[in-house]
Amino acid sequence: MKKAIFMLLLALAAGYTTVSAQNVALGERVPELKFQSWISDRTPHNAEMTYVEFFHSSSAASVKALGHLSQIASQMGASLNVVVVTTGEDHKAATLLEPYLAKNMVAGVDINGKLFKSFGVTYVPFGVLLDSKNRALWAGNTLNFTTETIKNLK
Repeated sequence: MKKAIFMLLLALAAGYTTVSAQNVALGERVPELKFQSWISDRTPHNAEMTYVEFFHSSSAASVKALGHLSQIASQMGASLNVVVVTTGEDHKAATLLEPYLAKNMVAGVDINGKLFKSFGVTYVPFGVLLDSKNRALWAGNTLNFTTETIKNLK
């Protein structure tokens, strides 16, 4: 019995650390997106929802997520903005991002990594879906994000 209780407490503690790994609380407002510059001078348009993608060129999964997000952005059209966040230290990012940028998929440079820090990003690909009031609707691994996810949240 003691062993079962210990295992339950251990499982709960592990779940808590996983959930608290990112500084995103669903339903709560997130930090404002402020960029020092935009790649290709493209800025987001007004949309019902915005997906914020944290990106680094050294991550193969992060690069793979760009194609995944490009398809979602294409399917969702003007109702969804995709804003890719990259750091100023990632010199390869612009070259990798350029082919994916479109009217509703833009990329901003977070020179000092302030957004990465304020969102508590510990892995990439990581993204957060926001409503028009800047509240988090969904957060997690971008490769698990789908148009069905969006439809289920509406």
